[in-house]
Amino acid sequence: MPSTRLLARAPSALAALSLTGVAAAQSPVAESELGLATRVGLSFGVILLINLVLGGGLYLLAPDYTRRMVSEIRDDAGAAFLWGLLTGIAVPIALVLIAITIIGLLVTIPGLIALFFLGLIGNAVTICWLGTLLTGHDGPDGTAVGVGALVLALVGAIPVLGNLVTTLLGFFGLGVVGHDLYTSWQG
Repeated sequence: MPSTRLLARAPSALAALSLTGVAAAQSPVAESELGLATRVGLSFGVILLINLVLGGGLYLLAPDYTRRMVSEIRDDAGAAFLWGLLTGIAVPIALVLIAITIIGLLVTIPGLIALFFLGLIGNAVTICWLGTLLTGHDGPDGTAVGVGALVLALVGAIPVLGNLVTTLLGFFGLGVVGHDLYTSWQG
């Protein structure tokens, strides 16, 4: 009986060769026309504007809520960070796992939308908290929002490390907002 090993290896070799052909056909990475300093400066400006809008908007629209969330982070930063990890990592994983079932999509889509808005509010709380921490004020005010937005924009403008640091800092705000939502839902 003739060997079929060659027939079994032929499709694997053909697939490997086709992948190398696809990789060779890719155009080289186009370099940005802007220099590094321009990209970092532009990134800083955009991030600063977004942070000022988020932090200032939360402080202007809900000053009591902002004070309460900032004081919760000050009281127990460890619990806030753990709640942020739970809300920011475990909940999206659970929602995606629920989405495997067709019925679960009815829960997953609104859940992910709600999680997006929780993240925005959590980021705004982080801006206010970081500003009050750096200015030494008891509660958030306009100066604290400006300082928090400025510091997060400076950190966020750093190409790779900035995203990691702002995400880790954002877990504090996301945690207190998620915990507050959970406790209000529990009654």
